[in-house]
Amino acid sequence: MSYETEIEMLEAEWASEEGFFWRIRHGQFTTNDVDRALAKLSRISIPEDGEVSRRLVSLLWYIPIFIHWQIERIHESGGDLENYKKSIPTMTDEIERVLVVP
Repeated sequence: MSYETEIEMLEAEWASEEGFFWRIRHGQFTTNDVDRALAKLSRISIPEDGEVSRRLVSLLWYIPIFIHWQIERIHESGGDLENYKKSIPTMTDEIERVLVVP
C-alpha cells in the first residue's frame, strides 16, 4: 500500500500559507486549523502487518516534536497559547494511534 492519499493530506498541512504546521511555524494558531489537521490524521489507518511508506512515517513522527517546538512561537505572536497547549496531547495521541506506541 502506498498511502499516497494520506501523504498528500499531510503534506497539505505543511504547505505554505494554508497548512496548519506552516501556520504555527509562523505563530498563527486557530482551532479550525488544528481541527482540520486532526481530522486528516484520524483518517489514517495502518494495518497491524502493513508496510508503511517512509515518507508517511517521516511526516507523522516529526509532528509531536515540531508542535512542542512551536509553543514559544505561538506565545511570542500573542496566539491562543492555552488552546494550543491543549491541542498538543490530542495531536500526539492521534500520532500514537496511527504509529502505535512501542
